[in-house]
Amino acid sequence: MTESEIQEYLNSRASYERTVGVKGFAHANVKFNELKIGIGRVTEDRVNLDAKSHAKIMITGQPQQEVAIQANFSAIPFYDKSEGAIFLKDLKVESLDLTPDTFTNFATKQLLSPIIEMVGNLILTQPVYRLDDEDMKQSLLKTARPELKIKNHALVVQM
Repeated sequence: MTESEIQEYLNSRASYERTVGVKGFAHANVKFNELKIGIGRVTEDRVNLDAKSHAKIMITGQPQQEVAIQANFSAIPFYDKSEGAIFLKDLKVESLDLTPDTFTNFATKQLLSPIIEMVGNLILTQPVYRLDDEDMKQSLLKTARPELKIKNHALVVQM
C-alpha cells in the first residue's frame, strides 16, 4: 500500500467529533478532520501522521476559545489478521503546535491533554488501511500469515 492509497483510505474516514471535559464547568468540543501520512520518511520503521484538529473550549464564566491543534505522531504499523487491517502501535507525539499558543488559564491547559490523548487514541484504535476483499491479491493476503514491512515509503504486506 502506497502513501497515496493509505491517504485516500484515511481521507474517506478521518472525520471525528467529540466532547471532552465536564459540561457546565470546563469542556472542549473537538473536531478532527485531517490526517496526513508519511511512511518511513523520518525513521525507516515508523509511520508519521500529521493530525489537524480544532477545539472549542468552554470554561464557565469565560468567553469561548477556539484552538487549532497541529500534532505530529509517529507509530509502528502492524497487520491484524483477524481484522484484515493495518493498525498502528507505539504512538509517540513528535511535535505539537497550538494556535493561539498562549494559554494562561489552568482549566484550558487541563483540557488540552485529553484532546491530544483523544486524537492519539483515535489513531491507535482505527485501522489506517483495511485489505479489500474485492481485490484478488489483497483477499489472498488476508488468509495467509503476512508480514508487514516498510519499503520505499510504502507498507508492503508479503507472505
